[in-house]
Amino acid sequence: KNNIMTPSTTPSNKILMMRASSLSSSSRRNSRSYTSSRSCCCCCFSCRAVSKKMTRIQTTDTVLGRTRDAKFVTTKRRVTTASSSSSSSSTGSKGFTRDDIVESFESSKASSALHNDDLSPVLKQNRTFSTFDTASLWVGLVVCVPAWQLVSSLMGIGNLSAFLALLLVFVANLFVVWPIVLQANAGVKYGIPFVVHARSSFGVKGANVAGLSRGFIASAWFGIQTVVGANCLRSLAVDFGVASGVSSPYLGGICYIIFWLLQAYVVWNDVESIKTIEKLAAPILLFLTLLLFIFTCVSSGGVVQSVLSAFATNDGGSNMSSNSIAGSFSWKTFFQAATASASFWATMICNVSDFSRFSKSRESFEKASFAMPLAMAVFAFASIVVTSSAAHILNTSSNLITDPMVVTSLLSTHFNWGKIASVLAAIGILTATLSTNIAANILAPANAIQNLAPSKLSFRTSAILSMILGTLCLPWKLTSDANSYIFVWLTGYGAFLAPILGIMLCDYFLIRNQYLVLEDLYSADKNSSYYFTNGVNYKAMLAFAVGVLANLPGFLHAVGLWPSSMLPQCLALAYDCAWFVGVLVGGCMHFALEKFLS
Repeated sequence: KNNIMTPSTTPSNKILMMRASSLSSSSRRNSRSYTSSRSCCCCCFSCRAVSKKMTRIQTTDTVLGRTRDAKFVTTKRRVTTASSSSSSSSTGSKGFTRDDIVESFESSKASSALHNDDLSPVLKQNRTFSTFDTASLWVGLVVCVPAWQLVSSLMGIGNLSAFLALLLVFVANLFVVWPIVLQANAGVKYGIPFVVHARSSFGVKGANVAGLSRGFIASAWFGIQTVVGANCLRSLAVDFGVASGVSSPYLGGICYIIFWLLQAYVVWNDVESIKTIEKLAAPILLFLTLLLFIFTCVSSGGVVQSVLSAFATNDGGSNMSSNSIAGSFSWKTFFQAATASASFWATMICNVSDFSRFSKSRESFEKASFAMPLAMAVFAFASIVVTSSAAHILNTSSNLITDPMVVTSLLSTHFNWGKIASVLAAIGILTATLSTNIAANILAPANAIQNLAPSKLSFRTSAILSMILGTLCLPWKLTSDANSYIFVWLTGYGAFLAPILGIMLCDYFLIRNQYLVLEDLYSADKNSSYYFTNGVNYKAMLAFAVGVLANLPGFLHAVGLWPSSMLPQCLALAYDCAWFVGVLVGGCMHFALEKFLS
């Protein structure tokens, strides 16, 4: 009996599982009694004992971490899949292997309150993202103004040398690939978006908390990126003299609306348009970054000299301490910078299944994901050298310029390039902002909003609502200076989203063993696997709250609402590693609650 009730794939158990499924159906038709199942066929005592055990009202599946209605295999398709597995070592739960991709889904059985075409699983035959497409996506996400500002801001705060800043960014992004690949697994395997995946751990209704939390951060990021694009358009308009009679505030507002509408036009099309944008953006961005890198290096004494000057330290080489590029090392600053670098991708890590669901295979997505840390390292290197070289050329060593548009504008004036430089800079920055904003900051909040009412909200409508929300966040105030950008904005939202990631990874890999009941993710039936208590898994909610509270005192101190004299040293240290602490606390708390309170 015990062997049959566990997901074993031995030949004898396969036969008994199919026999037991038949017996269970018969017993339910006869008032779920054991005696009625005895007359269905001439079975051995083991089969009758299995039927008796399976006709109990409810049993708890401790392997899969879910309560089910007295049967091991819920559909004929799962019985076939399980019986066709060759060995338990090569298969996952119930015969679904690690590399399998869902090929069918009966949408007619899904609840209209939890399903629409945009949230439906992407089946294997409908996948379109190749390794190159996904790699282009990562490159397009890396090459953007906020990523440029991340590296140069680490130098600008005066605590890190250029070499250490580059090393931190590369190591942090290399480490981030691991949770990205893990979180993407469910998307590749089942073709589900982030908000649907969150239902397995937070409940079919509780997933709204995780989705809206991620969506709000993405909306704020959308507003920040739109401000960047608007500033670029405003600079272009001023250079060409087309807005000579318009005051600066009104001109900024007009440019914001124009860029907002441009993004809305792209979003109104399907996902294929987003893939096309990313494929076109990646080579353009890399070319323009390389062009700016070569010119600034040549103008400041040559490539070799520029690189040596940028990475010079206090104790050797050229003394660059005056421009704040070389600074003193401290472990506190080290962990703050590492946390900021990891938090930069905190949003994408959470909802990476929104993209991995379109990938043709798990192996394809994993290979493409390593393009991210490599591209980030190259872009960070270019950012450091260009920032240093521009400071040398423009004699602004006392005040590093972290905005690439401002750098290009000042260089254009200094060398009398004319309007061609402004046009090239505008093309690069607008392309970077458009590709990053659409891929990273619109899909997630749009899916989160439509998850509130899938039968009434489409992806297009939800995307427009998320874009409006991003404007209402007053994004121009979130990145006013380097300290606010790194220690308040990046670290703060990273600490807020980290527990969600920890909970979902723990639930999917440690509790459910990478197995999800796809139909139940779209079911509002109270007896379904992920309905929990009124649609909410309160244990996951408690774990999320504990994970956020672990970093809350440090965040309040960062924004000036908690005095230093009242902040314990352990809490201050926790906030320096906020993203890592949030993932660890949220995941461990969820695991403990699920294992010991089930």
